[in-house]
Amino acid sequence: MPSIEQSGRTVDEAVETALKALGVSREEVEVEVLAKESRGLLGILGTTEARVRVTTVSADAGPDASPAVSPSAGPVVSPGLTDVGDLAQRAAELLTAMLDHMGIPGEVRVTSDDAEAVRIEVYNCPDVGLVIGKRGQTLAALQLLVAMMSNRPQPLEERRRIILDAEGYRARREQTLQSMANSAAARAKRSGHPVSLVALDPRERRIVHLALADDPGVTTRSEGEEPNRSVLIIPRGEP
Repeated sequence: MPSIEQSGRTVDEAVETALKALGVSREEVEVEVLAKESRGLLGILGTTEARVRVTTVSADAGPDASPAVSPSAGPVVSPGLTDVGDLAQRAAELLTAMLDHMGIPGEVRVTSDDAEAVRIEVYNCPDVGLVIGKRGQTLAALQLLVAMMSNRPQPLEERRRIILDAEGYRARREQTLQSMANSAAARAKRSGHPVSLVALDPRERRIVHLALADDPGVTTRSEGEEPNRSVLIIPRGEP
């Protein structure tokens, strides 16, 4: 049964955050209080957060009860990656629990764990499109939630980026964006007029800017307001 640990200012807050991460109600889980909150001296100094372990249970908890969804395999590490830290393990376990409750079979693999970031990939997933979502929006939302939840117990100086991928989607998308950028740059140079790409998120806009950074024939700039902000590719000599 999926289980996650979560911290909060109070036990109730920690439980509520865990419920949201798992996508279940209070009646569907068992809660183990690992540590109660402490306000310390005068309620200010030495304050510690509450910490709980929340485990989902099936609707009928008898010995023959069946899980609500087929669980995905537990997190593993890539060959050659001998060990992962607590943050990487916590993030992988959290993502595994989310896939379970989305009803999406698949495996979770920690592909990198270094000082810069933890990278995790979903693979062997027949419903990978559900994990990725339109233009990667679901994947981005999962990444944000996993990063927030897994980093919360870490001291501020030890928090790191969590980067999620699914069946190599990010690499393919980056290649697509680079190709789009080069084609648009060629059109801009032929026509002598700026070319605007479709609305992109900040990470994708950065890929386009970098792809054309060394092109002597064009410059780039972002324009518009989120979520419709796009990249304008401008031939040299244009204002």
